[in-house]
Amino acid sequence: MEREPHRSADPAETSSVWLAAATLYFLLAASTIHLTSDGRGIATVWPANAVLVALLLIGPRPRWLTVLSAGLVGNVAANWLTRGAISGPLFYSLANGLEVAIAVLLIRADQRRLELLRSTGRLLRFVLVAGVIAPTISGVIGAATAMLVYDQPFCTAFTTWVLSDALGLLVFTPFFFSTFNGDFLACFASKSRRQRLEGAALMALTAATAGIVFFVAEQPAVFLLYAPIMLVTFRVGPLGTKMAVMLVAVIGACATALGIGPVTMTSADPGVQAHLFQATLAVMLLTCLPVAAALAQRARLVEGLAAREQEAAQEAVTDPLTGVLNRRGFERAVAEAAAQPESSLSCVIIDLDRFKELNDRWGHQFGDRVLHHVAAMLRSNTRPGDLVGRLGGDEFALLLASAHAPADAVCTRIQAALRAAPLCPDGRTQVMVAMSCGVATRMAGEDFERMYRRADTALYRAKHAGRNTVRVA
Repeated sequence: MEREPHRSADPAETSSVWLAAATLYFLLAASTIHLTSDGRGIATVWPANAVLVALLLIGPRPRWLTVLSAGLVGNVAANWLTRGAISGPLFYSLANGLEVAIAVLLIRADQRRLELLRSTGRLLRFVLVAGVIAPTISGVIGAATAMLVYDQPFCTAFTTWVLSDALGLLVFTPFFFSTFNGDFLACFASKSRRQRLEGAALMALTAATAGIVFFVAEQPAVFLLYAPIMLVTFRVGPLGTKMAVMLVAVIGACATALGIGPVTMTSADPGVQAHLFQATLAVMLLTCLPVAAALAQRARLVEGLAAREQEAAQEAVTDPLTGVLNRRGFERAVAEAAAQPESSLSCVIIDLDRFKELNDRWGHQFGDRVLHHVAAMLRSNTRPGDLVGRLGGDEFALLLASAHAPADAVCTRIQAALRAAPLCPDGRTQVMVAMSCGVATRMAGEDFERMYRRADTALYRAKHAGRNTVRVA
């Protein structure tokens, strides 16, 4: 895991983080205990720990004390308000703090980029840590507290604790993580208006289906939830899956706490109802989240392949030494430009003067430096729409839009730029690079091959006329 750079904490930022974490933890914990517990037993679903885990995953190490202390205060306050005691809430808070610390340490252990649904392997690690290891360890303290303080059976309390905390972390951590990290806003900004409307409609469909299943249906019909969630997974992506599963969890928990819905139809025992609801959410998570992770991994592979294909295609038409088009790339680009018969074009063929002498005297490394220097001058003295290519050796070619400026004037400007920027091969000697140019402007009905031959003939005349010259066909 990459080390995070140490920076001193801003007191104002620390205070705002502490207040936000404590407030959000208190609200979630108090409402969850009130809705899913009788005030003595353990809540059916515990989403509050997910807030702390998400904040610690995206924050620097110096923030740990701030976040964990905020969770402790929020937890004690929520338990004291709903349960009317202080000893039990204090031990519950310590158990939850231990759970959060274990989850964060293990999740961060092998992730350089913390993306919980980045791949199937990382998802499985997240499920193992958040769904098994951390809740099991904290469950021993939580169940012992429930037994000693609230006279609850240890095994029942332990089972309820592990399932409720596991579901809370699995369902809500990805949602809070993406919210605090800005992933939802970035995803929303990257979508088109049509995609945003489609995503909102699918979320509304998921919420409506969950409302019907848990509040309206007279027969158990939990299977109906899979259709909208899978639609969200395929159409919106992993972030949509996180939000859809969270919506179902919230709606289902409220219905079950009120004693209605498909879970309550199977048993009159609240404990059995809680376990059945937990099992329902667990099956839904283990079904939908792996699909979302696989889709995310596939999307990255497709993007990577497309990027590599584009890079390979670019390399195939680029001269590796100078960075300009090679012969193949230049000819291909010329064919596209010359396909428009009405375009006004000029072809320039360039040959460096006495390049072989420079190579022989100063070595091939200096010769490569000269070629790179000339290519840079050609690029900097032509327009973005003009073509610059290296045809081979010390021969370059330009395809210029004649309407911008006369081609011979462009050549003269490049020659002046080369004279103003000599090269120094040994730290003492100044070497001025010179070039000869042959120019041909496209005539009516002329193809590129004929224009190229005329420019090449003009270059032949320029070489015989002397160095650093320009001849127009």
